[in-house]
Formats: sequence, structure tokens, C-alpha cells
Amino acid sequence: MAEAIAALDEYEAWIDLLFTRFKIEVAQDRQPALFRALQNYAGSLEETLASLFLRAQRRQLTQDCWAQIIHLATNHETRFYRNPAVVELVAKCASEFPRPRILSVGCSTGEEPYSIGVELSLQGFANFQIHGTDVSAPCIETAQAGVYRVNDAIPEKLAPRLNDRRLMSFTGWLKNFVTFEQHNILAERPIDFAAPNIILTQNMLIYYRRETRIRILESLSCLLAEGGFLITAAAEEAHWKPQGLDRLHSHAATVFRKTP
Repeated sequence: MAEAIAALDEYEAWIDLLFTRFKIEVAQDRQPALFRALQNYAGSLEETLASLFLRAQRRQLTQDCWAQIIHLATNHETRFYRNPAVVELVAKCASEFPRPRILSVGCSTGEEPYSIGVELSLQGFANFQIHGTDVSAPCIETAQAGVYRVNDAIPEKLAPRLNDRRLMSFTGWLKNFVTFEQHNILAERPIDFAAPNIILTQNMLIYYRRETRIRILESLSCLLAEGGFLITAAAEEAHWKPQGLDRLHSHAATVFRKTP
């Protein structure tokens, strides 16, 4: 019993540290997987979970160590055209702007922003900018590299296949239109992407408490350009009733538009 209580206290200490230092919340149902991953990571460093926490508490960890811990603490489930209806919705909203600027918050390893970039290219958009952000530095490094396993949804003309035909690399001109930034949405540092016309966040807010979700939505609404669209997954808006935004009808997602 004493060992179980000690382990519980140790886990709670990690959760508190991640929130206090990085404003990262870990949903209760994801915590067991996180602690297993942290134990494995500590073992790879020839540490115990307790000794790794002590070093973290004393600010003795390197930036690379913290990047890996943050990566383990956050969710990265994604794929190309994960939700085709939402990609089409973004393209439809983008058609209202001559040079649409699209912000993807919680973009993981970049498949969502690239999917949107591919769709806009196929629909004939000549000029657009897509910017993806994620709290995980390893995820952003993958996104910036733009090299993935071959996916049939991505035309070869936009992502030529590499020598072994198992990997593809997005063309340079498309990568110029799709940029990435490591960023914690709860941090004070602003996102380096001014006045987006469309802000998209899918399956990220569900990992935060209700009051935090509302805080994030309020922050994103302030970033949005006048007449712009804020798009979230259907279950993510926490019954939010914003001022200055109109809720639009959509079957694919929850959509708000900022009143001009």
C-alpha cells in the first residue's frame, strides 16, 4: 500500500511539474501511458523515474531532454487527409480570401497542414500561406523536413517519391507555402503568424480542462483577422459563447466567423 501511494504521489508530481512549467495538461486516461513512456525514457538515460524528476525539478535537464519529455506528454495521432470533410471545409473558407493565411494549431508531425496545402494546390489556389504549430519540437522537426512514408492521397507531382519508393518528399515550392513553428499555445510568446484568415484546431483541445479550452479559444479568436474563420472539432468548443464571433452551421466541424 505504501509503495502504491508513493507511486501515485510521484505521478502527480510529474503532472504538476508539466503544468506549472509548461502549461501542459495530461488527460487522466492518458496518464498511465505517459508514465510508462517516462519510465522507459528514464531507463534509456540510466535513470529512475524519481531521479529524472529530481533533476527536472532542479532544472538540471538539457533542452533536448525537455523536448523529449514534452513530446511524450502530448498527443501526436495524425495522418494525411485524416478528415477529408474538414480539409474541404478549409478550402471552401479559403476561397473567400485572395491570399488565404491558414493557421493549424496542434499540427503534430505536419500531415494536416500539408493535406490542406495539397488540397489548395489541386483546387488551383495560386497564393496561400499555411503555418503549423505544435508544442513538440521533434514533431516540428519532422514537419519541417517534409519527408514521409508514401501515401496514395498525395500526388507524386507534389511529393516526389524518393529512390526506394517507400518515402516521399514535398516539393520545395510547396514547403515554402507551408511553414512550421514549435509553440505552446498556453505560453505568453505569441505565434509568429499574424492575422490568419482561418484558424484550425482539431483533436487538441479535448486534452485540456474546460476552462483551459475556453482560454485557448479566446486567445485564438484574438489572433483571427476580421471576417476570418475559427474551426474546431465538434466536441472541442466546450459550449463556448464568444463575443464578436458568429457560429455557422456545418456538419464537418464547429465553425465560428469573426464579425467584420
